[in-house]
Amino acid sequence: MTTILHDPLSAASRNFLATLGVTIPEGDDVTVTIGSDTVRIVSGHDACVARCPAFPGYPLALVERDGVQDQLAFPTSWNEVAAWAANPPTNGSQTASRYSPADFMRLLTQEELDAVLLAEATDTDVRRMWAFIRAVGYVDMADPLTQNSLLMLRQKGYIATGERLQQIQDGVFQL
Repeated sequence: MTTILHDPLSAASRNFLATLGVTIPEGDDVTVTIGSDTVRIVSGHDACVARCPAFPGYPLALVERDGVQDQLAFPTSWNEVAAWAANPPTNGSQTASRYSPADFMRLLTQEELDAVLLAEATDTDVRRMWAFIRAVGYVDMADPLTQNSLLMLRQKGYIATGERLQQIQDGVFQL
């Protein structure tokens, strides 16, 4: 069964539920039917944290397979969730490729973050990258624009090594 973590205070989460044709649930934990799928919706931040202590933001789809909890962060449609759930990741790790701006910042070391934030004032490429992040509201690691931005940060020395670049792309939190 797929579980959706939802916070009624999150516009993205409310919009996602609207695409499902589901009204905002009454209570913290409800089960609904979407097409032929039974879906659990956990609503409210405290209930969501109890279900999954570490997650990037709302909405979040969870599927547990063989004792491993896979996550799809920030889905925008049920078709996206259903396709993801039907094709489980093969590495058994979290599958979040989208990060909130704050969680993206947590992927950087303190030194990298300080350098990139300082560079925003003087480096047009870095300023443009942050402008896109603010406009979209998330960072999608699968997006070519994000991949190019990370390569740009590496080429300009804001990310010191190729190994660090790979850790960022893999979603290894530093902060």
